[in-house]
Amino acid sequence: MRIDRNIKEKGHDPYGDARKHAEGSYCPECGAVYQGGRWVWPEKPVVSGTALLCSSCRRIRDDFPAGELSLSGTYLVKHREEIENLIHKLVRDAKERSPLKRLIGIMQESDALRVRLTDDHLARQIGDALYRAYKGDLQLKYSDEERFVRLSWHRDE
Repeated sequence: MRIDRNIKEKGHDPYGDARKHAEGSYCPECGAVYQGGRWVWPEKPVVSGTALLCSSCRRIRDDFPAGELSLSGTYLVKHREEIENLIHKLVRDAKERSPLKRLIGIMQESDALRVRLTDDHLARQIGDALYRAYKGDLQLKYSDEERFVRLSWHRDE
């Protein structure tokens, strides 16, 4: 007797590279190159090969983040520049290692900030770094349906 069942994919990522691309494909937006089954920064600019938007450039174009942090509290208001500098440093370091880890934007929302990123792991790293550096209250929620994480950090004086 055969029993069919649907196996539901856990954490679908519409921007994930489900298939291999041609070796040497390059992203015309950011200049990343597809080598060895992943996107990397080339040693020198690539102008030949197959042009193909990398998943980060597609996320940025579509305004579809993989991670989002909401920052709030009186501590944020008083230390905003310092906190933003930490976020930019972490993004810069991650981007040097991988073209897929980038910042989509930081938006001011009254006395809060919303940070949107192309990578869920980078969002988690930033949330953890904020908590280690400034304490406060950090909450995170992973989406069951797609690859997305939402973090909320709050600290009052």
